[in-house]
Amino acid sequence: MKINSLELISFRNYHQQSFLFDPYINIFIGDNAQGKTNVLESIYLLSTARSFRTHKYKEMIFFNEEFSKITGQVETNNKPSVMRIVLSKEGKKAFINQKDILKTSEYLGYLNVILFLPSDLYLIQGSPGERRSLLDSEISKISPIYMYNISKYYKLLKERNAYLKSLHDHKKEADVYLEVLSEQLAGLQEDIIKRRYDFISLLDEISHKIYDYISSSESLSISYHCMYKDYSKEIILKKYQETYYKDIIYSMTSSGLHRDDIIFKLNDKNAAFYASQGQQRSIVLALKIGLLEIVKKQIGEYPILLLDDVLSELDDKRKTKLLNMIDHKIQTFITSTSIDGIHHQIINDALKIYISEGHIKEEKNGRYKSKS
Repeated sequence: MKINSLELISFRNYHQQSFLFDPYINIFIGDNAQGKTNVLESIYLLSTARSFRTHKYKEMIFFNEEFSKITGQVETNNKPSVMRIVLSKEGKKAFINQKDILKTSEYLGYLNVILFLPSDLYLIQGSPGERRSLLDSEISKISPIYMYNISKYYKLLKERNAYLKSLHDHKKEADVYLEVLSEQLAGLQEDIIKRRYDFISLLDEISHKIYDYISSSESLSISYHCMYKDYSKEIILKKYQETYYKDIIYSMTSSGLHRDDIIFKLNDKNAAFYASQGQQRSIVLALKIGLLEIVKKQIGEYPILLLDDVLSELDDKRKTKLLNMIDHKIQTFITSTSIDGIHHQIINDALKIYISEGHIKEEKNGRYKSKS
């Protein structure tokens, strides 16, 4: 899986710029606020039809322009496709080979990416919501059914919470409509939770081996912490029924998969409390590489890897381990203010694209020539 070329029109600080990429390592180099991360964001948008930085489309449109357009020539299982995202102040449109794709579930999967941000290095210390969001995002990439069910779950959850507040405000007790909403939520969770367990079990198996390669002195385990031991529809609905009074009082659904978490342990101790910062960074690194391997296992080829200024956050040992694992296997896009001091053959061979104020200033070691 790779992206061969990219064209940006009126996207962020790019008025019009085209790129031709190396099939392996591409490094965007430049000072801060020049547009390096904007390129990664555009690739992420092509993959997921959403940004990892904002929900506001107008923020991604070049100043005083009405729309922005991102076009990528991609290759999946050696089959070429043209993917396009058009953003306007009214919303977005997605196209594959000129066909307007109306449902996100039909768009995902043509171009899979794994994104690694500096903030991800603090995932262990972050909130359960951040870890659930990562879990939901990654499973959705390989399972349209999961994406549909988890989206429907959160819409129903929002509706149920609003109705709980209405009952509380009007001093009413549980009624038939609350029962209907609860039954619908319970019905969705059985499949979602099972898929979460299966995904985390596979991630644990793969990431354990990767962590052993990165840091062989501890044993990593990853587990899914679910509030239900039995997550059948009947048991979950019964739990809702038992907490109707409490939920109405607090105008909030007190149980459900939106309360679950992912637990990381080193030598059977919770990494959030007992692991050093260096150990936690190794865990997240193993997690991200593990996600790459899961996608490879599920669809038969590696996704694209996006590294946004991550190398500067890793020590020399972890940088070397990461580069060794992606060498000549995964098309990777890296942003950095400088690559001085990074001594690895993969960096020497990489296509280096120097960015300044939304333009390519210089290109080195490229097997392709970029156009502007």
